[in-house]
Amino acid sequence: MEQIFQLLGHRTDLTRYVLVGSLMVIRLLPVTFLTPFLGGKLVPMETRMSLAVGLTIFGFDHAQAYLSGPFTISPMVYIALLLKELFIGFSIGYIASKLFYAMELGGRILDTMRGSNMAEAQVPSLGFRASPLGDFLFHLLLIVFMGMNGHIYVIEAVLDSFRVVPIDAWPTFSGSFEEWVDLFLHYSSSLFGIAFALTFPGIFASFMVDIVFGMLNRVAPQLNAYQLAMGIKALTGIAFFFFSLSLLVRQLGVQSGETVELIRRMIEMMG
Repeated sequence: MEQIFQLLGHRTDLTRYVLVGSLMVIRLLPVTFLTPFLGGKLVPMETRMSLAVGLTIFGFDHAQAYLSGPFTISPMVYIALLLKELFIGFSIGYIASKLFYAMELGGRILDTMRGSNMAEAQVPSLGFRASPLGDFLFHLLLIVFMGMNGHIYVIEAVLDSFRVVPIDAWPTFSGSFEEWVDLFLHYSSSLFGIAFALTFPGIFASFMVDIVFGMLNRVAPQLNAYQLAMGIKALTGIAFFFFSLSLLVRQLGVQSGETVELIRRMIEMMG
């Protein structure tokens, strides 16, 4: 192939292009496979791989500019670099997708409190079934995230990671690896509290209906309080949820922005 390029009058190091390009693809593949706003499991595997290759071509010159020198490595070093790229890509993709899973969980909790969790709907981007409000919250967050160009900011952060941790370099974790892991785990655990807080109005309304009808059952045991509460609880929970929807949308925008900033911060901490 190099001889063909030379016959055409273009001198190039094809081996360097293949090594750099393959390592870039390995970093980008977990991002395209894990993040719902890049298609998730809804998009065929071939399309996701094509997207990773397209981003590699788009950012090739940017990544190549930060190489330390001639890129000639042994097979063992190449395998180690592949694992390093896979680790970086998985970390970014995991952080970018976690908020969407948390919102699906928040909707499922609310549906469980309302007694409506038996109904399920398919979430194509996640590849599994969710409760109705879990499905609704997932797609609401997806609209908010795409509306504020969150997908563009994430792609910019991913491409900028080739500056922070070049292809032929290793993460140094300028602060400390322990601090990086603590931030990673703290964000993952805090999302469940965030999802609960965002759906709290509907959960609280359903809980109060249970309390009121429990007291009625104590006063008048002949009433079938359980049957009476089921319909009212389902209606009250979803009514309070939609009453707080405007606040919910604003908070989803805030959380989306914080997720993008966290991705950038964790990438910078690797350098």
